[in-house]
Amino acid sequence: MDSLVTVAASRNDTGTRREADARRERLNLPTLGMGIAVTDKASRRPSRLWPRLRLGALVPLVLGACMLLPATSSELQAKELSMQDNQGQYQPYNPGMKLPEGVFPPMKGYTHEDLIGAAALPVEAVMKAEGIDPTLIKESLFALAKHLNEALEAQNVEYQISTWYQKPYDNPADRTKSVAAMGESFGALAIRAAGQSLRGSPLLNLGEAFFERYTRSAGDGVHDLIVTLNKPGA
Repeated sequence: MDSLVTVAASRNDTGTRREADARRERLNLPTLGMGIAVTDKASRRPSRLWPRLRLGALVPLVLGACMLLPATSSELQAKELSMQDNQGQYQPYNPGMKLPEGVFPPMKGYTHEDLIGAAALPVEAVMKAEGIDPTLIKESLFALAKHLNEALEAQNVEYQISTWYQKPYDNPADRTKSVAAMGESFGALAIRAAGQSLRGSPLLNLGEAFFERYTRSAGDGVHDLIVTLNKPGA
């Protein structure tokens, strides 16, 4: 595992910069007044497999040192929402809560809790298939929930999803592109959080292949939940 960490760590900086540059070229991300970025440009994905390939490409970088990559690598990275308090802490939505103009409250089925659940289910399946001890499974899922929740709150993801889905669009196709971009970006965020959650875990002794399945399944779970907004009737 030390050799894996050393090799992947050497690729961390250049790989991260390369992905960030590629995303900036592919996506033009305007911002609204409340400081959330969204794409109105086509991501030019040739097929449904494309997001999987991009999410999977993050896994070796995360494995490199089990470190959370800079938040600026997110395609939807934005300024802190003005709904955050003076200490920069995330504020959960309460009915009747006054929100900044243009910001929508979190949608049912797409809250941070829902996204964590979407990540945890496939991760749990990966561990059960490996015959992991039930106690270790519970501890690992708790760690995943903790790290992913922190990552989601840092970017106010539930507000972003709701806002970029419900905001008016001149071209309805742009809503579909925004949802697809959010699925990819926040799926990548889940991969990083899953890798972070494994720091010091005995699960790292199971090798790179297991690590890839574990982290990628978390990213796929979040991605797949978000893109259901593009299904007819959503």
